[in-house]
Amino acid sequence: MSGSRNRHAPVAARLVSRNRRALVAARLVSRNRRALVAATLAVLLPLAACSGGGRDDGKATAGGQAAGKPGSQTFGELPAESGTPKDGGSVDIAQQPGAGPYYMLPIVPGAFNSTYVTYQFQRLMYRPLYWFPEGASPKVNPALSLAEPPEFTDGDRTVTIKLKPGYTWSDGSPVEAGDVVFFIDLLKAALRKNAANWGGYTPGQFPDNVTSVKATSADTVTLKLSQAYNPEWFTADELTSVVPLPAKQWARASADGPLLDPGEPKNAEAIYTYLDKASRDPAGFATDPLWQTVNGPYRLSGFDVTTNFYSMTANEAYTGPQKPRIKTLNFRPFTSETAKFNQLLSGNLTMATVDQSHVGQVQALKAAGYNVYGAPRLGFNFIMLNFKDTTDNVDKILGQLYVRQALQHLIDQPGYIASKGMYNGAAAESYGTAPASSPYASKDVATAPYPYDPQAARKLLEDHGWKVVPNGTTTCERPGSGPSECGEGIPQGQAIKFNLFYRSEPQLHSAVSTAFASEARKLGIAITVAPKTFSFLIQNYNVPAAPSKAGEWAMSTWGGFSTTPYPTMTGTFDSKGSGNVGAYSDPETDELIRASVHGDDRQAVQAEIERLRTELPVLWLPTAHTIWAWKNTLSGPRDTFAALPTTVLTPEYWYLR
Repeated sequence: MSGSRNRHAPVAARLVSRNRRALVAARLVSRNRRALVAATLAVLLPLAACSGGGRDDGKATAGGQAAGKPGSQTFGELPAESGTPKDGGSVDIAQQPGAGPYYMLPIVPGAFNSTYVTYQFQRLMYRPLYWFPEGASPKVNPALSLAEPPEFTDGDRTVTIKLKPGYTWSDGSPVEAGDVVFFIDLLKAALRKNAANWGGYTPGQFPDNVTSVKATSADTVTLKLSQAYNPEWFTADELTSVVPLPAKQWARASADGPLLDPGEPKNAEAIYTYLDKASRDPAGFATDPLWQTVNGPYRLSGFDVTTNFYSMTANEAYTGPQKPRIKTLNFRPFTSETAKFNQLLSGNLTMATVDQSHVGQVQALKAAGYNVYGAPRLGFNFIMLNFKDTTDNVDKILGQLYVRQALQHLIDQPGYIASKGMYNGAAAESYGTAPASSPYASKDVATAPYPYDPQAARKLLEDHGWKVVPNGTTTCERPGSGPSECGEGIPQGQAIKFNLFYRSEPQLHSAVSTAFASEARKLGIAITVAPKTFSFLIQNYNVPAAPSKAGEWAMSTWGGFSTTPYPTMTGTFDSKGSGNVGAYSDPETDELIRASVHGDDRQAVQAEIERLRTELPVLWLPTAHTIWAWKNTLSGPRDTFAALPTTVLTPEYWYLR
């Protein structure tokens, strides 16, 4: 990759000195380390929509902006909690079209992995060791976590985790340290069989980096790590993936088999094989006694394999901070966004997401008795670039930073957001891997490094040796690797041609892709667009997953990536990352990511975010608001509804008034 605008600032200048690093390490291994980690995690600031400023009139919006203003951080209003809580009743929640859960065990294979499976299905039954977010804030939530903040010692190579007292499984047995160890034993067994058995896996990271795991007491787990890791990263990104599992109930190789010691690899593999097979049988999800042992606020009570409708019943034995008030949750399937929206308008759903194509009808929803609120999800959207596509020298062309800058200059984020045919005002400008609300990001993260400017795009191409022919064919006139030449490996007469495959549903992806291609055509850049299904794109047009198909695509857009609280792009934009879909490779980025993961200085992750923001591993698109509508007869604490755009549900806090 060619250098970015800050290429003259060496990596070392952005990182702490050796003496500073030693000082930080010494402070972190002190006896106050647990308090330091807790304070660090707690400093992550919430979105303005949840701050309220002491005024609780039910109409909070972000930063004083008008609700729904194009480019704002929120859409609509977040109502105040109201009414008198009461127990009982049921709510009907719409599923996303085609997003039903088809896997039970909280070690989810990549083929089944989605936020809908992990956040809206499994988390209601099986609580993670460390929960996030806290309301709308991208941080670990101490109130809903099963453990106290972890303690890091031995130069950040030993992690001690103490479980909170009082949590039990639904049969009354305690959630113990052995249940945490059981999860890690099963996870290692799953990965020994096939690396695809866990969607969150990055080779060399968790659990590969755990050299030993022991329950040193009934409530304490000790992890020994292969090397030092940044405690913030390890907690927020790795330990949030750990889900304690009921070892005393599940450590078997068959339904009526004896309990086995999962610490023995052979036993762990046998147990995993049994649980994995049961997890792939939706017909048994609600009837198999295996899945009735839960520690979350709800348990599965019905599952229709024909329609994918499922229902959950309150776990009366739940010992978390809030006993569930609503008795039954009904998750209703839909085949399209239009069918889902029509059921909302008819009042047949308690709550559902609202697609951008229906934003214009929000007033009708409000008139029908719904609250409507949205915000950007925790993540970022993009046009993915394929740096391994050798067809027509695509790899050589995209390998030039000035070309990527020119292409970004052709994306009119404010215009896309305001357009009634695209985002309909329900999105926020986004130019990097961290949301503006992240405390790790600089104030520049929401500022376009290469704003919409077709003339600037043309100048970049002409300054680097291209003959620009508007609405014709732009070609390389000055081949070579000099500062005013096209770039290494790009021959004279080379045209700029790409294909761009977009997700076929929803319509937004077609509109964005077509608008981008039209703008490029004005500069003589040929971009052909075509639809593919979401599953096809992520399985086939993905260099690590399908390297043999790398020559079939140059660009794709299918939505984006969700992010965890600590926004390093390890696994996503480092050269060997298993999630590096477009095979982006930049040594300086690799070094910054390594510093973010292994160092103690948060300036490293800031530098990483800034590097990626300007280096353009992808082309940045607006982050669409995830908008929810819910009946005004449903209420609860504001934070629980503020969290909805993150796709995380906490219905135990809700009630019907």
